[in-house]
Amino acid sequence: MRKTIIQLFIFLFISISVFPRQQEIDTITNRLINKYTTRSYDPISLDKYYTEMSIDGSWADIDYDAVTGGYQAGSHLNRLIDMTIAYKQPGSKYTRSKELLKKILSGVDFFFNKKPVSTNWWYMDIGAPQKYMVILILLKDKVDKDKLHHYASYLEDKTGNAGHKGKNRTWVSEITIYKGCIEDNFDLIETGFKSIASTIKIVDYNEIEGIKIDNSIHQHRPQLYSGGYGMSFMNDLAEYIYLAHSTVFAQLFTEDKMRIIRSTMLEGQQLFGYRKSFDFGTVGRNISRENGIKNIAPEILDLMMAIDPLSAPDYKNWQKHIDGAPYAKPGNKYFWKSDIMTHHGENYYLSAKVISTRTNGTEMLNGENLKGYYLPLGATNIMTTGNEYDNIFPVWDWTRIPGTTSVTTPSAASLSWYHFGSNKFAGGASNGKHGCIAFEHIYNGVQAKKAYFFINNAMLCLGSDISAYKTNNVVTSVNQCFATGDIYFSKDGFVQKLLSEKQDFDNISWVYHNNVGYIFPDGGRIVLEKKEQSGSWSLIRENGSNESLSHDIFSLWIDHSYRPQNDTYSYIVIPDKSLDEIEKITKSNGYKIIKNDSNIQAVKNEQTNTYACIFYKPETIYFNEDLEITVDKAAIILVEMAGADYQISVADPFYCEKEIKMTINRKLSGKRKNGNKSLNTIICFELPQGEYLGSTITKIIKL
Repeated sequence: MRKTIIQLFIFLFISISVFPRQQEIDTITNRLINKYTTRSYDPISLDKYYTEMSIDGSWADIDYDAVTGGYQAGSHLNRLIDMTIAYKQPGSKYTRSKELLKKILSGVDFFFNKKPVSTNWWYMDIGAPQKYMVILILLKDKVDKDKLHHYASYLEDKTGNAGHKGKNRTWVSEITIYKGCIEDNFDLIETGFKSIASTIKIVDYNEIEGIKIDNSIHQHRPQLYSGGYGMSFMNDLAEYIYLAHSTVFAQLFTEDKMRIIRSTMLEGQQLFGYRKSFDFGTVGRNISRENGIKNIAPEILDLMMAIDPLSAPDYKNWQKHIDGAPYAKPGNKYFWKSDIMTHHGENYYLSAKVISTRTNGTEMLNGENLKGYYLPLGATNIMTTGNEYDNIFPVWDWTRIPGTTSVTTPSAASLSWYHFGSNKFAGGASNGKHGCIAFEHIYNGVQAKKAYFFINNAMLCLGSDISAYKTNNVVTSVNQCFATGDIYFSKDGFVQKLLSEKQDFDNISWVYHNNVGYIFPDGGRIVLEKKEQSGSWSLIRENGSNESLSHDIFSLWIDHSYRPQNDTYSYIVIPDKSLDEIEKITKSNGYKIIKNDSNIQAVKNEQTNTYACIFYKPETIYFNEDLEITVDKAAIILVEMAGADYQISVADPFYCEKEIKMTINRKLSGKRKNGNKSLNTIICFELPQGEYLGSTITKIIKL
């Protein structure tokens, strides 16, 4: 009797522990299957796959023996996925077709036995298993369990590889979850979800890849990848947290982790996008892929509203903005981990991306981004519609990326691997409303000091010390985007429409194109062009289409001529303005350039009472007879005055100092101030350290 009771207890214990686990497996499995059974496919292509499949389960037009950096056998798996979806979907002539199922299994057998290979590890560890797993999970209820496990042995749990971080880790984790569902293995599913949850953390200098403390995302060394890999990574997190809802796996995504996701989304990802586009400086080599700068999918924001309901209004506003509504929270931010500054207005987006020894600027891998050398060298995004650069890249002149100072020789734009920074001076200061960013350019035989000031609703760009070591033509590109509508310019007080393809000016007041005004306060040799440019994706990506593309392109640049020595430039970009407003704004935009030389680049904006200065070494700047500032070290400063309040923001462009002392000719009050007989005040700024090294410190000081 006692033995029977013990056996009954053991049976009940096993039932209680096993059955709920199987219920969790079934829940995740069904959700994954439902993800694909609504996916569309091309019925004409499907008929072709069906009829042209060989008796051994292969297709004659696929080279399964090719061993390259690509993966031809991926087409085999894509076709099997479409065939399996057609088999599973109701209402198709192939629904539950025994003949189709026989062909699908024949194709799976062929692939499993052949196991085609690639020299690129990604296809072997991720690309091929990701496709293969979809076929197996859709066939789970149609294949004998032993045979299904036999097929699933191709799928490996790679979550134990510590080298997989960020997006690479979510990819391999996804494969582990699918394998667990296919094999009814609860532990594997849990391992996959734990692996995904492990990526939701702030990574420091030692780990490099992943979410940074400033809400930017790095992948492939210390490289900004908030677009491309980073966007896909955040998509994965949203999808798999949603997949886990109401299951035991949901508890892995704690409130602390949700807080990190929320911050990365709303204070990172959102800031790099404008309407339907994403900043081209954040997408790495994805810039050489079609639709590589698309903003986040609205469906992902639907998922975020579901998993983060407290922030649902913010995600909804984001969604509305993608559809064309004004940007909900205009402002400025410097991402000190990634050397980029963004500046949003309600109906415009501006940014500047620089490089340093702390960051990897961009990359050329797998034959992609062949001409991206200048992408991190001060490139700017200027958008009011969001379509300015959408798929423009095959026809771009890559020696004239907006915002950059470059050699016009085509080979100068070639990129052979990672673009590592060699300049130490690079940084920015932001008070959340205004900001400035600068770096020392020492690339391709050209040196320059380049600064970008985002004050009020404009971007003022300064360049100094522009010198070339070789006899090359050097230019600073103001913009190069799709030409939309007429182009106007003002010369000697007369407004004219551009009628020729190209026009050079020794001095010009302003240019206007597509809601944006470009003002040249110091003149210079300006070149304005509107012409058809041609190219193809294959010119910037080895496996890209050879189809010739042509578009009318608006280009505006400053010509420094051949082998310039100590040249300078200045221009102001004023977006979201009508043609009628530009003449007035040219005369009263509030900007005044105070200094632009090898030691200091400084401006003030009288309309906002804002002053900004890039100190390349300890120096004194006289903004006017009432304001004089001295620093004891290289620094970037931003001062905004409101009545008796002085909001002073300071950053260290070398990311190495513990403090910066500033002397200002004002009698100020507050902590860390020392007055003297000359009515000056010495302010000691204790700089952020650790993961905040290089970020801005802001103090409010009173007269």
